[in-house]
Amino acid sequence: MKYRKNEAKEYARTALKGVWTALPYNFTRDDKLDEAAIAASLDYSISQLKIEGHYCSGNVAEFWAMTNEERMRAHEINVETAKGRIPLIAGCHHQNPYEVVKLAQHAESIGIDFVIILTPYQAAKSDDAVYEFYRFIAERINIGIVLFNIPTLYYPITEHLAARLAKIPNVCAFKQGGPAPAATISLRQTVGKELVVSVADETPWLHNMGVMGDQWLLNYCPHLYQVPGYLPIMDYTNAARAGDYKRAVEICRTLNPLRAVHAKWITGYGKPTGRTPAAEMKYWQELIGMPGGPVRAPCTELTDEKKRELRADLEATGILAKVKVPARKAA
Repeated sequence: MKYRKNEAKEYARTALKGVWTALPYNFTRDDKLDEAAIAASLDYSISQLKIEGHYCSGNVAEFWAMTNEERMRAHEINVETAKGRIPLIAGCHHQNPYEVVKLAQHAESIGIDFVIILTPYQAAKSDDAVYEFYRFIAERINIGIVLFNIPTLYYPITEHLAARLAKIPNVCAFKQGGPAPAATISLRQTVGKELVVSVADETPWLHNMGVMGDQWLLNYCPHLYQVPGYLPIMDYTNAARAGDYKRAVEICRTLNPLRAVHAKWITGYGKPTGRTPAAEMKYWQELIGMPGGPVRAPCTELTDEKKRELRADLEATGILAKVKVPARKAA
């Protein structure tokens, strides 16, 4: 590991920066990990899209439909593919804290930089129970922990609970999946000096950089909104870094048509009921030249009619005309 347990917060300040994405995992038609496609997607994101970090085994990766052994192998593929070019976070989400520890210890042993852990899905209905969940895990691992808050789906990590958790030595960052700006402002005020905070939404990223001082975007839109030769998120991010906010706003505004398609098809966080859009994201990826492929139960595939509708919506934004390679499908 690149840092000691008590240095996790300091290391996070140097490593958790810039535009990161979270890629789906690919599966073959006979329901195995498509290792080649997983590696190809990450290499493409690093070399062609200039992504500055990757979160593997997230919700979009269908981690909840995978065995622990598959998840650990996928983490190994990420390390083998990244080759140290970008930092990596491994999703070690699990209801059982012993299984979280197993996943996190493996991630640490293979060179993953951080782990991210959702609040448990059951048996944790109070601040004390959630605190105990993270305390139990943190005492048994050395790697830095990113807290993940999705208050519409899981027990919420309020600023009060975050303040308690921030005192754990290797808790070092916070991914905010809550849609309420006021809650995020309170979170920054409470733990912003101790934890690196990322809002899991590309739409307010420019505002969060320029007004709130954020340095880290952790979200899956960067690989959906960009193709080689057309990198608007990276372009407006770099313009803002250079202090050219007029140019940054001009570029950022051009993404509104894609954001509208995203709002229609990729529901993201914040909806406790409804369809999980794994198939939508994978088909979007196929249309822009990335591997996609089948989803696993309980997710369901798109109908041909819905595929035609999604394709038409993306064509109307102009992004498909910018694709320079034919659409790819997983094996």
